[in-house]
Amino acid sequence: MEGLIALFFPTRDEFKKLQEKGYRIPVGIKVPLHGLSPLQALDKLNLEGKPAVLLESGKGTEKYARYSFLGWQPWLVYRAQGERITVYDGNGQIIREYQGHPYEELRQLLKLYPAKRYPGLPKFCGGAMGFISYDMGRYFERMPELTIDDLGMPEAYFMLVDRLLVFDHWQQTLTVIVNVLEQDYHWALAEIEAILRDLENNPARPAVVLPENKELKRSFVPEANMTQAEFEAMVVKCKEYIKAGDIFQANLSIRLGREIHTHPLNLYRIVREVNPSPYMAYLEFGDWQIVSSSPELLVRINEEGYAETRPIAGTRRRGANREEDLALARELISNEKERAEHIMLVDLERNDLGRVCQYGTVEVNELMVIEEYSHVMHIVSNVRGRLAPGKDGFDLLRAAFPGGTITGAPKIRSMEIIEELEPTRRGIYTGSIGYFGYAGEMEMNIVIRTLVIKDGKKAYVQAGAGIVADSIPEREYFESLKKAEALLKTLELAEELFAREVSSSFRKLDYN
Repeated sequence: MEGLIALFFPTRDEFKKLQEKGYRIPVGIKVPLHGLSPLQALDKLNLEGKPAVLLESGKGTEKYARYSFLGWQPWLVYRAQGERITVYDGNGQIIREYQGHPYEELRQLLKLYPAKRYPGLPKFCGGAMGFISYDMGRYFERMPELTIDDLGMPEAYFMLVDRLLVFDHWQQTLTVIVNVLEQDYHWALAEIEAILRDLENNPARPAVVLPENKELKRSFVPEANMTQAEFEAMVVKCKEYIKAGDIFQANLSIRLGREIHTHPLNLYRIVREVNPSPYMAYLEFGDWQIVSSSPELLVRINEEGYAETRPIAGTRRRGANREEDLALARELISNEKERAEHIMLVDLERNDLGRVCQYGTVEVNELMVIEEYSHVMHIVSNVRGRLAPGKDGFDLLRAAFPGGTITGAPKIRSMEIIEELEPTRRGIYTGSIGYFGYAGEMEMNIVIRTLVIKDGKKAYVQAGAGIVADSIPEREYFESLKKAEALLKTLELAEELFAREVSSSFRKLDYN
């Protein structure tokens, strides 16, 4: 690509010094973006149906959701099914199977491959990209095991990648990174140049053009994991717990599912246009595909080394014009109930960060600001603190997981009630997608507004509502159903626009 704006880094002399210390070394080059989107890059690298993770920021700022990351060609894949750990090589061959803690074993695996950060590099340069499911929480806290595990989703699924594209949407630059250990400097440069040639010369699909004001005819009847009566009974029971003083709030959810008749990547093409969000993701693991348009960060370690969480609580639709937008925002931010619930969750997140941060450093540096998205606006706050000595990104995620905005308060008791009332395990819903870097970097979202596709054949979406003392069961049911069906309608649109296309390369590898 034309317009080189930074030399290869590190220099050859710096590379040799790092190599002598046994570090995994990221070698990269920065070039102008020239309008290249992360999805176009995925097409140009011919990654459809191949193992890859795309973490895309559809709407961000200089401070938050500024970058998108595309990792592919994993050299290791880590899968935890309960306490059964399986590690695969890049060709899908099993290297090792053993029993262990599904979270701590991932931490130990990454410790084997340390890297050194140096100036000029993006905040993430390679490491483990993937997800942990909501059900990982039972390995962090003692939980009853009452729900049915009908989907059999892994508790953790991560690719360890050495090839990475970093899109800086603020500065409009692309950084191509190849991590090396034993190979020489010139080999890394040759790999980078090959990637740049593919990005320059290979075709990408045309951008999706959404039809205007298209009314989709509902051609499917989704399966649900419960009936309306069962959902409303859940709400009634939850309100009894609230009245008894067990909790203040809990998030209860329903799951819908239907067959899929297009490649999951086509579904992502639609979702990113219909609902661009700061923490979108497309994950292709062979037996599982994830299409996410999440707006919410769970935790990250920022460029200054601070631990951060950014809770969202309080929502209104977008207005038809700017005047209506402002009126809706004023109503939302002045609503006493919304403010009280938001403050309760901010306090919960402060307590979570306090478990792993230095005493006296946890602060709310943004309180109840309005953030606007394509269809809705939210009340958002930002909580941060300095990590305590000896603590890392794994400790941070464990302290905050799962997010309080999608469990309830108090968190542990809310999770116990969710386990009692919901019929099936949540899987990835309200879990986290993101990365752990070789050099200690970390950023993980909260999985909402997400479709899970199993074996490329069936799509599932889960959505919920925050239940409080005055919740009306019927209203909460239809609110949850509306959220879930909105995503299933994007699936119907994808099938129509892509003429029920299924990629011939689908499920090239099966890490199972």
